Amino acid sequence: MDSVTVRLDSDSSFRPTEIMGDLRMVAETLYFPMKLVGFWDETAGGNHMCPEVEVGRECPHGLAEDDPDYVPYTRSMERLKQAVIEVRFPHASVRMFLS
Repeated sequence: MDSVTVRLDSDSSFRPTEIMGDLRMVAETLYFPMKLVGFWDETAGGNHMCPEVEVGRECPHGLAEDDPDYVPYTRSMERLKQAVIEVRFPHASVRMFLS
């Protein structure tokens, strides 16, 4: 999967948006006609759109990495949602996946 980091550096006292809807619009505008298929929000304790839960399975993304049932979120996005690009917003601690 390709990955891109969108950095917003500023010398001003104003902060860039951290609103998920705004970040989604940025990602989808930059990579039109791709659409959001998943996200990982580190500031919300790993809040994410879980494709495993959508199909009635347990979420394997919050498990310890040494657990045999652990699956990296990126892998699930590639396999289950056909994501081809990960857009990272480090100022908001959010990753968005597009297909």
